[in-house]
Amino acid sequence: MVFNREMDACSFLNEGIDVCSSSNAREWDSVEQMPLDGKTISEWLSELDAIAKEVEAELVSRDIGCHLVEVLQAVNLVLFELRGFKRSPVLVDSKHSYLHLVLSSGCGSAILLSIIYIEVCRRLGLTIVGSRVGEDFLIWPQTTYPEELFKVTSGHSLFAVVNGRCVEDPRSMASDLTGSSLLGLEIASNRDIVGIALANLIRFHWKCASRSNLGLMLTSPLRHAHNADEKPNKIDKPNVPLLRPQDLK
Repeated sequence: MVFNREMDACSFLNEGIDVCSSSNAREWDSVEQMPLDGKTISEWLSELDAIAKEVEAELVSRDIGCHLVEVLQAVNLVLFELRGFKRSPVLVDSKHSYLHLVLSSGCGSAILLSIIYIEVCRRLGLTIVGSRVGEDFLIWPQTTYPEELFKVTSGHSLFAVVNGRCVEDPRSMASDLTGSSLLGLEIASNRDIVGIALANLIRFHWKCASRSNLGLMLTSPLRHAHNADEKPNKIDKPNVPLLRPQDLK
């Protein structure tokens, strides 16, 4: 890992990016012991408990019962207004794809915010399901009356508030959904959701790893190949990788 960090630093310098290389890595006996931005995994998961309690407090303060629409409105209020969570329309930073960093910064990819939404609602006893629709991952509560989600109030439907602008973008397949077509979508399992999140990270890190050699594919060689009759230049030495090793890893 230390070698990979040093090689990454060389890649950054070759690309004209000024960075400092750090080799202070500590080994941990278990994942649970490993701190992530000063907290353990259990402590970060307790943040989801805290958000759910804020939603419960909001419901009590407004004397709201357990009506589906009102509970979702309270979740939206706490997440997107009081806590200020925002979706990053384009993945430009890997920190938007890690749960603890999204909980800390309030800015995350659509799939990570969907996961947070699902987990908060699960703590409130409300089951949220999801499915991939085109390039988007959409979530909604299991209900026998999905039409309620598409009723427009204050300029937006509840389905749009839950899933973001893609639902109202005519270029997105999500904009064509209705209460009836929603019932026909294939529900994603937890494994499917994790797979989507990991696939997004793979694409992001591949893009970063190949930044200095745009156009490389996953099937491309990892180092330059040279003709025996040609004299390789300094940049194209066999020991100079085409990709940033740490991003590739």
